[in-house]
Amino acid sequence: MTTLNEGLHDLSRAIELAAGKVPEDLLARAAALRDTVVERQAAGLETTVVALFGATGSGKSSLFNALAGAPLARVAARRPTTSAPMAVSEQPASEVLDWLDVKDRQLQSGIFSDHGDRIVLLDMPDIDSTEVANREIARRLAGVVDVLIWVLDPQKYADAVVHEDYLRAMSEHSDVTLVVLNQIDTIDDEERRSVLADAQRIIREDGLNADVLPTSARTGDGIPALKSRIVSVAATQQAAYDRLAADVRAIGRDLKGTLGEPGAGVAPKDRARVTSAVASAAGVDQVAKAAAGSYRYRGKKWVGWPPLAWLRAVRVDPLKGLHLLPEKGEVPALTGVRATPAKESQVRGLVRDIVAAATEGMPPAWRRDAQEIAEYRVGNVLDHADRIIARADLGYSKKPGWWSLWRLLQWIFLLIAAAGLVWIGVLWAFESLAMPLPDTPQFGDFPVPPVLFLGGLLVGLILTLLGRAFLNSGAKSVERRVRKALTKEITPVTEEHMLAGIDQVLAESRELNELATRLVGVGQKSAKKRRS
Repeated sequence: MTTLNEGLHDLSRAIELAAGKVPEDLLARAAALRDTVVERQAAGLETTVVALFGATGSGKSSLFNALAGAPLARVAARRPTTSAPMAVSEQPASEVLDWLDVKDRQLQSGIFSDHGDRIVLLDMPDIDSTEVANREIARRLAGVVDVLIWVLDPQKYADAVVHEDYLRAMSEHSDVTLVVLNQIDTIDDEERRSVLADAQRIIREDGLNADVLPTSARTGDGIPALKSRIVSVAATQQAAYDRLAADVRAIGRDLKGTLGEPGAGVAPKDRARVTSAVASAAGVDQVAKAAAGSYRYRGKKWVGWPPLAWLRAVRVDPLKGLHLLPEKGEVPALTGVRATPAKESQVRGLVRDIVAAATEGMPPAWRRDAQEIAEYRVGNVLDHADRIIARADLGYSKKPGWWSLWRLLQWIFLLIAAAGLVWIGVLWAFESLAMPLPDTPQFGDFPVPPVLFLGGLLVGLILTLLGRAFLNSGAKSVERRVRKALTKEITPVTEEHMLAGIDQVLAESRELNELATRLVGVGQKSAKKRRS
């Protein structure tokens, strides 16, 4: 069971969460009830305020006088008879009557056989009074008094004003509601039974679990039974508590009716899709390919055939074209791969679809908030992603160790080829000048100079081809590493600046649903025990 104080705390939190999400009139009622609970507790819950409500001609004032045992209230045929509430009690009850703003107060001893010092009896203006001010007084006090006695008469017991405007809205208040069929002496016994049965049926249809008591202020029939009911309610000193708890339950029920179902939330696979879309729009794939291209571009300087190194001068490092090469130790603030409007629009479309699925079943206000938060932050997330890419370590300053080894080997075999070429040139010069040729060493059946020249060139070519194969393999690894690293860094940004906002809306929706469920159960267990 949720206690009233726990319910008050839940109600305050529910009001905070529901602002702008539920109808304004419901929010205003909830805020007014919160204040009422605090003020009624401050006035003291040990005093029970019992008020008589009814339409014109129901005999409220006559019944009030019969209960009080004295002609305190004015009784007349004209309307309105009662223009302001009148209170009668055996002991002063200034605090609660001040809070209720009831100024006409009477003291009368011996009203009730027991617990009279805890009971305040009120005679109310007609709920259908021709005076608007009187109707407003009745409506206001009907919303705050502890026990409500609804006085019906045999001719108008099915009056729509009583049932549609009041009783049907108070199905949670059965514990603090009494219904009497007054002026029962005006109908004969046979008709009395059928009228009582029909009135009881209508009360049940209103949702109230209350018995209809027959009374007659003129003859005194049913007055002792009604007094006994009032005393039994006051004896528990729980009527005020029960009334407030019932009000909280009613608000919880109305609140729950506006909330729909909590959204399913953003599934892990959809979170990954959003991150992937943001990374793609921010240019992660393009940057990863550029990093791989930069790896090849720089690697060819080290592993390519040295005589062709000049070709590198006519090409540009792919990272430089994207403004991702740090110059003079500076880190670029922005890149050349910022998301285009078309890419940003694609991300917004994906986010819109994912939020729609995540918030399915929720009321429009909650879904709208989630959509607005997510879409509003798309541009911000893409800017963050661009800054992450600009600051990222794309491996430009790193040089694999095998590059240096390959360069050494290339130069060694280039020098061997050059030595063979020079040797061939010397032999050619000797032959041209008709000078005797020195003995030329043999490598098997082949002279060494051409072997050195052709062998150096062949090994250089093989080294170049192998180097390119290794560079391509390394470039693919760089591309995968850069893509994975950038996506990993973009993921928390997407979570924090976009998905967290959606999660918060969903969490608040779930919390408000849980609060409404708890509010519906405020005081229910104790109420059942008291009825048993």
